Amino acid sequence: MFRPMPVLLDETRRALQVSQNGLAVMMGVSRRTGQRWNQGRGPIGTDIQKMARLVYPVDAALAAEIAAAGGTSLEALGILPPRAPPSPPIAPAPPARATPPARIVDAVVCAAAEAMQVMPQNVRPALLAAFACAKELGLTVQDVEGVLRAKAARP
Repeated sequence: MFRPMPVLLDETRRALQVSQNGLAVMMGVSRRTGQRWNQGRGPIGTDIQKMARLVYPVDAALAAEIAAAGGTSLEALGILPPRAPPSPPIAPAPPARATPPARIVDAVVCAAAEAMQVMPQNVRPALLAAFACAKELGLTVQDVEGVLRAKAARP
């Protein structure tokens, strides 16, 4: 519910620190029109919009209330940029297809075989022995990789 226009006029004058006549001058209306407003025949139409524009730099909440009392908004008056429309809902991503572990292991075996320039079937038993030993000793793949990378970097 809106506060009555005489109350909004009083609030506007306080916010702008002007008299009844001072507000009339700022609004570009006659002194007599300012007096009529004070008697309860408050501004209408474009005068309400002008009043909202004047008070906005000093009291944005009051300006919004004045605009609403005039049946508009600060956005519609061009005082504030228009609100962005809500973003469309994001469609959920389809579930990722899990690569079977056998394919991943084959990729690891092939990488080792290529590094050794041997056939994958020749490197598979060595990798099995190495991974089994690392697991038995409580090492992670990251542990093994870190040590091997450090040793490979030495001259």
